[in-house]
Amino acid sequence: MDNVEFGSKETAIQVEKKTDDFYGPDYFDKNENKNKKLASKAAVICYGFGDLASQFIWTFVGSYLTIFYTDIVGLTPIIVSAIMLGARIFDAVIDPIMGAIAERTRSKWGRFRPYIAFGCPGLALFGVLTFINPFGGSSKAGIIWAVVTYTIAGILYTVVNIPYAALSGVMTEDADQRNKINTSRNIGMNIGMIIVNSCSAGLALFFSGTGSEVATGHGYMMTALIYSVIAIPLFLVVFFTSKEYVAPGHNDSKFSLKATINNLVCNKYLMIVTGIMALQMTAFMGRIAVCAFYVIYCLGSFTMIALIMTIPSIGAVIGSLFVPYFAKKLGKRNVLMYSMLIQAIGLLIIYFSPFNNMAMVIAGCCVFGVFNVGFPMTLSMVADSVDYMELKTGIRTDGTAYATYGLATKLGNALGGSIGILLLSAFGYVANAQQTPGALRGINIVVNLIPALLFIGAALLCLLWRMTDEQADDIRIALTKKKEQVN
Repeated sequence: MDNVEFGSKETAIQVEKKTDDFYGPDYFDKNENKNKKLASKAAVICYGFGDLASQFIWTFVGSYLTIFYTDIVGLTPIIVSAIMLGARIFDAVIDPIMGAIAERTRSKWGRFRPYIAFGCPGLALFGVLTFINPFGGSSKAGIIWAVVTYTIAGILYTVVNIPYAALSGVMTEDADQRNKINTSRNIGMNIGMIIVNSCSAGLALFFSGTGSEVATGHGYMMTALIYSVIAIPLFLVVFFTSKEYVAPGHNDSKFSLKATINNLVCNKYLMIVTGIMALQMTAFMGRIAVCAFYVIYCLGSFTMIALIMTIPSIGAVIGSLFVPYFAKKLGKRNVLMYSMLIQAIGLLIIYFSPFNNMAMVIAGCCVFGVFNVGFPMTLSMVADSVDYMELKTGIRTDGTAYATYGLATKLGNALGGSIGILLLSAFGYVANAQQTPGALRGINIVVNLIPALLFIGAALLCLLWRMTDEQADDIRIALTKKKEQVN
């Protein structure tokens, strides 16, 4: 490892020890913050369009593909589970490779922006193809089609969204602005969820034909097509408004999967936030994957999907407006931890609500939604972990680090969809039939109780994160000094 200079030469081991102990608030001259490169206001606002676009495709896939496979295509829960888990196992290899490739990309548009522009049309296309059943029924050809289209859709999500996530860490050198950028993303995500969750059921029914009480395959496919057409220009807005300011580390070496994984595993703070994200995403995205079963069978109405799944997203948009303020006052870790604990309380309110007590169900949804503000904090914490590792090793791993976020998102969606549907089957769920009381209780457990417990687990895991925001600022200043000395 290279020596690093902070007034006097220190060995890498000494630097690592100091990094673990952290520098005091007065160790660096804070006036150097004036020289930070900042993203434009337009870039901060428009960055959220990328996650808005992603929700049009991936939230629709996550919310409706499971029920499309079971109730339209006719696949058994075991087959659906195998398809989703198999695709995510494949992602465990693909995601870090994509991150490493993006880190080593050198183009006139930067390292990450090209993948957003050139990958989004493919993602949009396969977002539609997953909702097409050309072979009619659960034949072997139909199963193969489902495997191929879902897997490729996941790969293309990786190609676009890992560079998109990594982009937030290189658009600015200012920690507060990173929080604003990731808050913009969270707002975009939740606006996308509001639109998808409020409009999808109605659109699917509209395109299913007059008199349809539930959506048909054609209804799902046409809805996916509309969302995909909208998503492409939104991705392009991010490409044209953003710029990459943070210089790459020494990542010009040839790609090595072993070295890439080693860089990730050795970054203790990245491992902590990855664990938090895995639980957080399994609770959140996993719940989305099976929430339609709760609304249709427990609450008794397909059309109420729009209401129940939109309320949390509206609350999240409102709550996100206050995130930068509370992040400054309480710190990123505490905002994340407390928000997940209160989300768990909201889900417990829903879980204990009688199915005919809509006021109590809606109250729980509101509590769950208003405090759905943890995602910007986890993204900013990933950026802090990247800075921490760069100071220790001299290597900046934006792409591979943010690959953990993309993998956690898809893993959570898959676990919720695959294990969730298996649990529903174990509780006695039968597609397109009147459910038994035991099956209804099982649906409620899978959709509300289990995610609540996962949120509590993620909140407890936050206690392992010992890096304060002030210490993260010191690390960034140290990196700036180091680069200035090299130049």
